[in-house]
Amino acid sequence: MTKRDTPLILIVEDYADTRYLLSALLRSKGYMVVEAGDGKEGVRQANRVNPDLILMDLALPELDGVEATRQLRQRHMHSQTPIFAVSAFATSDVKRDAMEAGCTEVFAKPLDIEPFLGRVRATLNA
Repeated sequence: MTKRDTPLILIVEDYADTRYLLSALLRSKGYMVVEAGDGKEGVRQANRVNPDLILMDLALPELDGVEATRQLRQRHMHSQTPIFAVSAFATSDVKRDAMEAGCTEVFAKPLDIEPFLGRVRATLNA
């Protein structure tokens, strides 16, 4: 994690409503949030802001979340950044592909909020 007083989370999600809800939830818990609406923008934003945690939807336009994760893992500055995949299609194959690409965790939509927030908290306080 970088040396910020408040952790910064990048949300990469193509549905504006979902992005808004996740942003509002995480901001209410005291986190700073930056958003991206597709995989390419997510990679650009990650390189620009160097987040402490990335929430990556897997089904994204332009560049899917698995490939965006692979690209981020190739950069030294993101080699250890926690990336939580979030997917409405979290089958065992999807989970395997996400983990092989470098995701730290895979969460199914709809999110079970308390366990999800617990993992965010545990990851950012480590």
